[in-house]
Amino acid sequence: MVKPAQNSLRLWLTSLARDKADTLLLVLSCTLVLAPFSWHSPWWINLAAGWLILWRCWITLAGKTLPPKWLLTLISLVLLAGIYWHFETWLGKDAGIAFLLVLACLKMLEMQARRDAAAVVFVCYFLLAGQLLYSQQLLSALYLLLCLCLLVSAQLTFQYHQTAPPLFKRVTSGFKIVGLAIPLALILFLLFPRIQGPLWGKSQGNAIGISGLSDSMEPGNMAELALSDQIAFRVNFHQAAPPAAQLYWRGVVLDKFDGHRWSINNPATHLVTMPAEQGMQITQEIILEPHNQRWLFALDRPSHLLPSSNQTAELTPYLTRYFELRNSTTIQERIRYTVVSNLLNNVPETNADIPTRKSSDTNLLLPEGFNPLTLQWAGQLRHQANNPLQAANLVLQFFRTQPFRYTASPPPLGENQVDDFLFATQAGFCEHYASAFVIVMRAMGIPARVVTGYQGGEINPIDDLMTVRQADAHAWAEIWLSAKGWVRVDPTAAVAPNRVEHGSRFSSQGSLLNFGRQNWLLGLSSELQARWDATNSAWNLWALNYNLDKQKNLLTALSGIEHPQAAQLGVAMMAAASLVIGIISLFLLKRTAALSPADKLYARFCQHMARHGYPRLPYEGSQDYFRRLHPHFPRSKELEAFLNLYTQHTFGRHPSPGDLHNLKHLLNLCCQLKPLPV
Repeated sequence: MVKPAQNSLRLWLTSLARDKADTLLLVLSCTLVLAPFSWHSPWWINLAAGWLILWRCWITLAGKTLPPKWLLTLISLVLLAGIYWHFETWLGKDAGIAFLLVLACLKMLEMQARRDAAAVVFVCYFLLAGQLLYSQQLLSALYLLLCLCLLVSAQLTFQYHQTAPPLFKRVTSGFKIVGLAIPLALILFLLFPRIQGPLWGKSQGNAIGISGLSDSMEPGNMAELALSDQIAFRVNFHQAAPPAAQLYWRGVVLDKFDGHRWSINNPATHLVTMPAEQGMQITQEIILEPHNQRWLFALDRPSHLLPSSNQTAELTPYLTRYFELRNSTTIQERIRYTVVSNLLNNVPETNADIPTRKSSDTNLLLPEGFNPLTLQWAGQLRHQANNPLQAANLVLQFFRTQPFRYTASPPPLGENQVDDFLFATQAGFCEHYASAFVIVMRAMGIPARVVTGYQGGEINPIDDLMTVRQADAHAWAEIWLSAKGWVRVDPTAAVAPNRVEHGSRFSSQGSLLNFGRQNWLLGLSSELQARWDATNSAWNLWALNYNLDKQKNLLTALSGIEHPQAAQLGVAMMAAASLVIGIISLFLLKRTAALSPADKLYARFCQHMARHGYPRLPYEGSQDYFRRLHPHFPRSKELEAFLNLYTQHTFGRHPSPGDLHNLKHLLNLCCQLKPLPV
């Protein structure tokens, strides 16, 4: 059943006129270029682009005439007005990309000459570069390379005048052209004088497609992140990685609750007195993905930062009095930094932000009119506990003994969220447990706050880097103990200990949660997935983070020049590029053109005639050769038929597949001919 369908498709493709086939190849190439922008463009632009492309395909296949100029002008004005209405400008990244996208689709509807096709191709080249403004991941780069090869193939197609090679050969030629350009592009990438910092994405001023922790928390926030497989950051430990139960990556401290949402109330003041070095010191080099916020992450608790040659130049981090690691500006590009953390689960009193028992203390405040059942229950627990630590253990024991469930899809809560969670649904994610625990602690007069960050991570055995994903987002609590300072308490561990011991992949029953980590592309094994992650990590570190400092270090290693300047980089680039061009030119000049089957038969014919003393002269065409041979073979109709058929097959507009069989038969007859005696 499949083979007749394949034959029908092949016959349909071969039956298409050349102009239709060439146009469809260009439309297909443009569609592949435009496809990734559908994730970032408004729905109505995607709808308009799809309609214009389908309209062009219908015109090509049905042989209809192109739409009139006035209609295209009207459509252009409507779409341009829509772009201005949506973006409130025609400038900028998003508006500019939308303008080019519409321009490419409209230009395909007025393609009449070769120059129009060239205009469409070059607009698509600009759009290829525009893809890098949204994504620079390895898969995006490979897809961009594929689109580039197809565009070159389509551009090459329109350069043939009369006869053109088969489609497969044209596409292969496009891939070969791009392949020959890759060494030169690599030289330019390595040695072209660079500005400090990455070029792509500079001053983008938005966070489209960026996900991560926010500056607030309410039920459902982290459950949404738990479904994301995006990488938050990677970690390179300078010693053995700590146990999974100690992998708490501190992020944001939330100390204000309005009855529904936790938010930041503490000012981000610098920590003046650093904590004394004690306990287990862990040094981590962290490669953080952009999240458009100011906070950084480190193992709880960070103590100080170390200078590093790999640290991003624009990074200016500092520690707050709540032991949050923050940057002076938002993180809009991938950064690297090295930090030392103290894994002791307390902060000495001399270094802590010591709370008071006054009602104005933020870490004791609760909104009025919310969760009356929780406040009543907390009052009962207060009389049962002799100290804050015992009070915390009573709440944790309540979580262990009652039928609480840890789930990423909790039921909705009402106005009194904590009352509903503690005494009705008893099902929630980490933010439910952390929020309820802190509110109960505050109701008992114990200072408490919520900390959000990440918990867990996976070591990649290929490159030994730990990967922390958005699915590892976590919330826990801190309570104030006068003898120890602020102490971490994770109420989620009382309900789902496997969540802390094994990371976000496991529920309280120990089964693997479906957090989207399965490789949907090819169902690769875990080893192949690890290798792909390691390849992505290497791409991020060596390609996307290749900056001016690394460029100068490379030239220093190659030439021994200390502190090379831009002029020296330019000279090195020109020398290396000239060398590469020379090597490629020699390779191409040494290659001999492959003979077609008809040319091979003609070469055998010429060799046979040369053995009889009549070699073909270098400047002789087939018909001139026949006129010189005819007097010596006056009665040979086979010779005339062979040369005429060869000329028609090679230089005619519509060669027939059966010509080769006839040429072979005529060649066998010609090989039996003998010339007249001289």
